[in-house]
Amino acid sequence: MITASAGLAAPATVMAALACPKCRARAIFDQDRISCTSCGASYAVSNGVIDLRPPATAQKYEEIQWTEHWASGNQQSTSQRFFSFYRKAVFARAVAYFVGRYLPKGGVLVEAGCGTAETSILIDKENGARTLVALDLIQPILEHCHPVMDVRICGDIFALPFLDNSVDGIWNVGVMEHFTHAQIDAIMKEFHRVLKPGSRVILLWPATFSIPQRILRVLEWFINMRRDASSKFRFHPDEISQLRSVKQGRDVLIRNGFRPAAIDIGLRTLMAFETLVGAKA
Repeated sequence: MITASAGLAAPATVMAALACPKCRARAIFDQDRISCTSCGASYAVSNGVIDLRPPATAQKYEEIQWTEHWASGNQQSTSQRFFSFYRKAVFARAVAYFVGRYLPKGGVLVEAGCGTAETSILIDKENGARTLVALDLIQPILEHCHPVMDVRICGDIFALPFLDNSVDGIWNVGVMEHFTHAQIDAIMKEFHRVLKPGSRVILLWPATFSIPQRILRVLEWFINMRRDASSKFRFHPDEISQLRSVKQGRDVLIRNGFRPAAIDIGLRTLMAFETLVGAKA
């Protein structure tokens, strides 16, 4: 375990996997900061969160959207309180099942796009053999994400701050549908790059035939009937790429270098999300 006055407490297995998001060379802990051994870039550690976001001149669109979504004021609304309950009561059971069945019993496991990490609270950490890493683009939510996560990293799923072939498993819940198909392929290629050979990725992804998602869209329509376009209400940022079919899910895995290992049409999420499991060849 590596600790620092900046509030960092990270197992050596995670620190050994870290990479500079700018040049992908090894990153090391150096006097309360994370430094790149190649390009010399330096990254801060604040309130226990390792900030490994790539240098940027402006906020990304999704960063603006999700910062607003995860704002404490918004999360106190009745609808978001319900979603929090649903994540812990329904999705957490599904995540625990799929992680338990398809990811290794030990090693570094990354939730890429973790949000509050409430869907991870029931994962069996196998008496500490599994190290759970929370990765998200929004730093404030990481500072308050569920303590089931062992390490918190502020990073971009388009430039994962991990070395090639260094991660034992990846999963996420309700992330992929917020990106275009080209962006999804870019994300999947990053997952493929950092996963060890034979390791798996698990994606819980809402489908167009999702009954709960359809109910939400109807509720949004009624709420927005008396609103103008500038004040349009949404339960969460737009889902522009819901899965249209099982075949599409298989195609996403295959064209990005993953062998389809399992596909669940949604029985464990009460028909809310389809689950794709892909193994790196």
